[in-house]
Amino acid sequence: MQNKMMKKTVLAASIISLISFNTVAAHSHDDSESHNHEHEHINAAEMAAYQGKAATKHTTAANKALAERLPFSDMTAFEQQKRGLIAAFGDHDAGKARLQFSDMMQDIDPQAFPDTVNPSIFRQGLMNYQAEGLYEVVDGVYQIRGNDIANITVFKTDSGYVINDPGFLDETTKLAWQFAKQHLPAPHTIHAVIYSHPHGDHFGGVRGLSEDFADDVKIVAADGFVQALADENMLAGNAMSRRSNYQYGVTLGKDAHGTVDNAIGLTPGVVGGLTLITPTLDITDKIEKHVIDGVEFEFTNVPGAEAPVEIITWVEKYKTLFTGELTYHGMHNIYTFRGAKVRDALAWSKYLTDMKLAYGDRIEALTSSHSAPVWETADINEYITLQRDNYGFIHNQALRLANHGTTINDVGREIDKIIPEAQFNTWHTNGYHGSYSHNARAVVNLYLGYHDLNPVNTNPLTSQDKSCVYVETAGVDTLMKGAQARFDKGEYQAASQLVNDVVLCDPNNQAARNLLADSFEQQGYQSETMAWRNSYLSGAYELRTNVIHESIKQNSADIVANSPTLNILDYLAVRLNAPKAVEAGLTLSFNLVHPDTKEYFYSEISNGNMANVSTSQEVAGADATFYINKADLASVMIGETTLAELLKSKQAGIKGQQDFIQQIMPTLDTFSPLFEILPIAQSK
Repeated sequence: MQNKMMKKTVLAASIISLISFNTVAAHSHDDSESHNHEHEHINAAEMAAYQGKAATKHTTAANKALAERLPFSDMTAFEQQKRGLIAAFGDHDAGKARLQFSDMMQDIDPQAFPDTVNPSIFRQGLMNYQAEGLYEVVDGVYQIRGNDIANITVFKTDSGYVINDPGFLDETTKLAWQFAKQHLPAPHTIHAVIYSHPHGDHFGGVRGLSEDFADDVKIVAADGFVQALADENMLAGNAMSRRSNYQYGVTLGKDAHGTVDNAIGLTPGVVGGLTLITPTLDITDKIEKHVIDGVEFEFTNVPGAEAPVEIITWVEKYKTLFTGELTYHGMHNIYTFRGAKVRDALAWSKYLTDMKLAYGDRIEALTSSHSAPVWETADINEYITLQRDNYGFIHNQALRLANHGTTINDVGREIDKIIPEAQFNTWHTNGYHGSYSHNARAVVNLYLGYHDLNPVNTNPLTSQDKSCVYVETAGVDTLMKGAQARFDKGEYQAASQLVNDVVLCDPNNQAARNLLADSFEQQGYQSETMAWRNSYLSGAYELRTNVIHESIKQNSADIVANSPTLNILDYLAVRLNAPKAVEAGLTLSFNLVHPDTKEYFYSEISNGNMANVSTSQEVAGADATFYINKADLASVMIGETTLAELLKSKQAGIKGQQDFIQQIMPTLDTFSPLFEILPIAQSK
């Protein structure tokens, strides 16, 4: 009896580990421990006190020269950000996001901007900082801005409200809605929540609103919302989390030597969780109209641009268009540094033309997930046109250059040379979130892929081996002297290129690490694009401190519980270590059955690979069949129950090979969120 109980306990633990998303424990490589401790010359106090160096004379001159070219007399966006203020947050907790930047965002005189910040991105930060409370867009349409990275847009209905994009975190949104209710007419019943698209800052705060949900509340989203969420964040989720640290400057201070703006909004100022309530109303047709509590909402599907699936919302009663993330006061990403599938700039530009044709003759207000609204029909049409032409320009000119033979590595700099003055001199088309340079490279990658066809890159050396070829040929002293000479002339990218090889070949060369950090830092200070600045400065931080911090995690309990089972199985296939599986002779097949939803899945492991499909019934001849309700699987994954309890109560069961999971477990990798981007120096 004791042996049976022990086997059942081991089995339950194995299944829990098998299906768990919390796979961020230790590196599966032998050098894992080197990523997880502070080295002797680093301590917590030093890390807390970390501050970058001053801007060099070259950086100061470059930033001042750029400031002289920019149209600082145009204060339109500042006026739009302040228009319609009903109530400022004041000392309400909903306004804590602004406090992080309060010491820095004071002076709007470009001559007084910090030398360590590109004047264009600093001005963008100032503009975002103006958002500070509840605003009226038009009578019956409101926005909460300045409490989170995204706006919360509120439409008045006959007996309550509809919320479009409920923010990033449950606690942030709860505080924002509590504040808004003090100033909005009752009743405050929420009849629907609209998710514009499946990025966390557009749905993650939904449970912060739940206390005011109507009994029949609708959760509206584009068809395929949950699938797209899982597809984009699951299979490469660990790598995406680590990369997000660099893009968003997670380890950097909110100061003139660190993160000065998130390009699209402010970092939440309170702690909360990312939550998800699955959609109850899927928008499947190109255009659908739905009456919600007496008000007609027109939804249009715009997939494949800023997100794999997305909807925009038109409300005829208010002559107001909500564009999701297809417009904002800046150029968006066609490729995002954190990692995501490359977006379609051509489709994006076409959707913006469609907006003009559909609503341009009568639109009175344009709202979006980020930035302030735009008013007046003529101004809105001009705004949409400039935004449209930005993405069209990137697409068409990148491909024009590619058709002349410009390679993916060169097209970014060529695009920078030909940016039209109309775009350069318009604030809302500048590259705060997505630069012209990296977006152009994304377009070429979408059509032609990563390879430039130079045969030397057909089967390239590993990054470290390539660097060591240069180091061993030229010598460390030559490269270091060359890098220092370039640095002294203000040629920081050239300096980085030379000394980067020294660091990759010998991560323990502290002089090289310091020089590389210095060159990265000055490039960060000169960067207009948020992701560029934060990436350069994050690289400098890790080179100097030799510390990697924990990453942003977006796989919350809600998201994990609602992930499609096929995606869960596909994630297991990513974790399967092929050499281990082959060495173990792992060859087996199994069914996974959800009796409650009548869903069937079949998996085969062979030749170091795991293949998963949905089926219409159990596949005969499988080595094992695992029965568990979808609802129970979700409960296990969020900790509401255990598989031991389900197996004991016979709510879950296994037919066939009882140990099939124990066979799989030793071949699965776990992923550390602390992997190197730049090499960590090893203790001696």
